[in-house]
Amino acid sequence: MKIKEHIMKSKNIEQVNHALVVLRHFIDLSSKLLPFLDEINSKSNPTLVDIADRQKIIEVYQNYEFDVTTSKMLMDSNILGLIHRSYEKLMQKQPASVDLQAFDIEFSRLRKNWNLIDAN
Repeated sequence: MKIKEHIMKSKNIEQVNHALVVLRHFIDLSSKLLPFLDEINSKSNPTLVDIADRQKIIEVYQNYEFDVTTSKMLMDSNILGLIHRSYEKLMQKQPASVDLQAFDIEFSRLRKNWNLIDAN
């Protein structure tokens, strides 16, 4: 019986690489936006600029459709699940510090991996 090898074509490799770039960008962006959203939510008297900034952040997440399993598949990480859970809690104005901390820890781990990969 002949075993068929699965060989990824260059087009598929390009698609995976593009997906990783987009995913990394979204994760990097989330590392800035989620803490900022938390800060805005914690203000008792947000300014008009704060309210506008909050709305812009919400639009980013509403316009970014993603499946949380994507990061598990591409990066062996639940980082998208952590982003999603943090965002949902922040939108419900629930305490999100535990989720944000878990996100920050995983983001730091991934960033170290990315730096090693980029150095090669």
